[in-house]
Amino acid sequence: MKIPLYKPYISQREIKAVVNVLKSGKLSKGQEVEYFEREFADYVGKKYAVAVNSGTSGLHLLVRALNWQKGDEIITTPFSFIASSNALLFEDVTPVFVDIDPKTLNIDANQIEAKITPRTKGLLLVHIFGLPVDYQKIKRLGKKYKLPIIEDACEALARPSHKFRVNDLGVATVYGLYENKQITSGGEGGMIVTDSKIIAQKCRSMRDQGRSFLKNWKDNVVLGFNFRMTEMQAAFGRQQLKVINKILAQREKIAEKYSALFAGIDGIITPHQLTKNQRSWFAYFIILKDKATRDQVCRDLSSRGIASSTNYFPPIYTFPMYAAVNPNCPAADDISDRILTLPLFYGMTNAEIKLVINTIINSLKK
Repeated sequence: MKIPLYKPYISQREIKAVVNVLKSGKLSKGQEVEYFEREFADYVGKKYAVAVNSGTSGLHLLVRALNWQKGDEIITTPFSFIASSNALLFEDVTPVFVDIDPKTLNIDANQIEAKITPRTKGLLLVHIFGLPVDYQKIKRLGKKYKLPIIEDACEALARPSHKFRVNDLGVATVYGLYENKQITSGGEGGMIVTDSKIIAQKCRSMRDQGRSFLKNWKDNVVLGFNFRMTEMQAAFGRQQLKVINKILAQREKIAEKYSALFAGIDGIITPHQLTKNQRSWFAYFIILKDKATRDQVCRDLSSRGIASSTNYFPPIYTFPMYAAVNPNCPAADDISDRILTLPLFYGMTNAEIKLVINTIINSLKK
């Protein structure tokens, strides 16, 4: 593709940092991971950060750390990357899907309470496309029913603020560092953040085969995994974190250009038209009038060498491993049929943005 859907930002700083690790001969369980954890925790305003090899691994560890198990029900969204619910299935926990708000595309906070039962043990929330969930309503529900919350912020990395309420609801939050995210730790990676020392210790142990933190560290005291981040990944991620504000600012400018140029075009709904709330721009999308139009636009983009995706977040319950789940989520079904994800990456030029937009406009004229 002439214009890819995403492209990681890589400078000479990242390359130099990785080469320095290679020269050191220490490739795992070293200081780079420890430094990255401290710096990341400081950036997002949490006491502890635990580096892992993926956001999926981070979610899995938190499900175990909270002792969610077979027979438990966890309320979550069906409109997400499948990993958010897979983390529940790994532990034989039952996901209970609540439909989305068609304006935010996040879980509809107004529908959560009706799904709470005596078997409900918590919520796994996803800040979809980098937009925070409805903080106030969900906060009240969590307190009312004493339900612990895990936040999946894999698409929502930015410094939290009163306008960007991420990692403030849950007992712990997971960020993703895959190559399509706002920043990456060399292609794969994730970070768990929390203010709970106990949760942090449990996750540190379980990511490293369940090792003890006592004197005899080789003792395996719980069932664990090999979910560790390498020194090279951490070194790469540390350099990315240093320039995250620059990266986020440019991604936001690109999104604003898209929305400005799409303004007034019949048949296109942009993220800015759906909601003005602050988001961390993980991806840019449009919503078209129907599935046939969406699919035709995707084909026309491809014919011009422009990547797009019609299948970014198919409802999770449509996958075979969720066949036993039969939720009523009409909004998720509808949005999934009409949404189209467009290229967004650091360094994207005005000419590339205009080519994407003009191709879509010409497609809609057919």
